Amino acid sequence: MGDEKSYNEIEIKTAHFRYGAKRWGDDNGTQVLALHGWLDNAATFDFLAPQLPGLQIVALDFPGHGFSGHRPKGYRYHYLDYVADVVDVADALQWDKFVLMGHSLGAGIASITAGVLTERISSLILLEGLGAMTRNPEESAEYLSRSIKQMKILAKKMPPLYQNLEEMVEARVKVGDMEKKSVEALIDRSYIQFEEGVTWRSDPRLRISSPVYLTDEQVSSYLRSIQAPALLVTAENGIFSDPEYLDKRCDQVANLTRKALPGGHHLHLDDPIPVAKTILEFINA
Repeated sequence: MGDEKSYNEIEIKTAHFRYGAKRWGDDNGTQVLALHGWLDNAATFDFLAPQLPGLQIVALDFPGHGFSGHRPKGYRYHYLDYVADVVDVADALQWDKFVLMGHSLGAGIASITAGVLTERISSLILLEGLGAMTRNPEESAEYLSRSIKQMKILAKKMPPLYQNLEEMVEARVKVGDMEKKSVEALIDRSYIQFEEGVTWRSDPRLRISSPVYLTDEQVSSYLRSIQAPALLVTAENGIFSDPEYLDKRCDQVANLTRKALPGGHHLHLDDPIPVAKTILEFINA
């Protein structure tokens, strides 16, 4: 395995925000903007990026995650706002055409961005994600009500406090779905130190239910608009438990290659070599 430490820590500033990020590769490599999953951070690509020679990979911390800033007080984290974040970061990097790679939430954001920014995305790499989570529009009032109540409760809640990082790691490992080494890779960008102990750096508002969800028809519109060749890597024990649901989404993407690999939802962290091999075969085809 390559050296996951061979990266540069960078900061990306736009007109309205400050983003933390990690960069692998040299300036002459194919430009790849990498997007992590919900409550993860740029370190989710620590084990995968060194296995992808010839690429210049910038892994972004989404707002509220890792070393990026948080949304202003009183605001929520709306799904489609992440698309605007991706566009702003690409502009700040001065990347006219680039590869988008994402895991989970990041894959969903990447696929929607590719359907909007069609002229700038050269190819699309999706790890365990395709499109956004949807809900029945008939339940819209219920979700808005729930989100408002959660926002009020959150203002009075204290975040969990751990005595040390090992205790924090063990707490995340108990949730399942990720090996300990993978959790440890994420922790450096996930905690903040206080005199009393350590707690999560991520914005607590990320855990609030969305006040509004996209519909299946809206997501299909984004997916049908994707023009770039796309690769979808799924895990045999991943999030896509309904084959018909996955097939329906895949059918919306015109030029899609699918690959199923052993492992769980964080297969790119737990076992990056097969994932890297699949990505390189796709890019070099």
